[in-house]
Amino acid sequence: MAMPGPGSPNGIYVYDGKGRVWKVLRAKGDPFKLGELGDGLYLVYFDNLFCPACRSQDHHIYKIVSKYGGKPSLFFVVILCDWFADNCASEAASKTFREFKVSSSPTIIVATVKSSDIVQERLEGVRNDSTLEYYIKKFLETS
Repeated sequence: MAMPGPGSPNGIYVYDGKGRVWKVLRAKGDPFKLGELGDGLYLVYFDNLFCPACRSQDHHIYKIVSKYGGKPSLFFVVILCDWFADNCASEAASKTFREFKVSSSPTIIVATVKSSDIVQERLEGVRNDSTLEYYIKKFLETS
């Protein structure tokens, strides 16, 4: 599966580094929780299908995932809705938008999870691949 985006159903997607593919984690049920995939660095991208700026962000996310997607303890997650929590065919994605209080698009949550200790930063607006790579390199240097 290509990176989730236009043409993809609303839902929560996770990148499988071994298979080098995006997989649907879930569309129904609970919101995504930082740490649910294990300890490591989470890059959680809140994507709206009707968001022109998100199409620009997709390009940067794709480059980062292509470069770092196979590294252990790096988790790439896309929370995909048509337009925020109120226009979303996925219960789980909608709940995740609400839980993280996402109201601008695109938004990326970068979080380090270690033994239930979570340190997170919120990035709003389009961020280029070098900005995203900064967090990955910092994590890889300290792990």
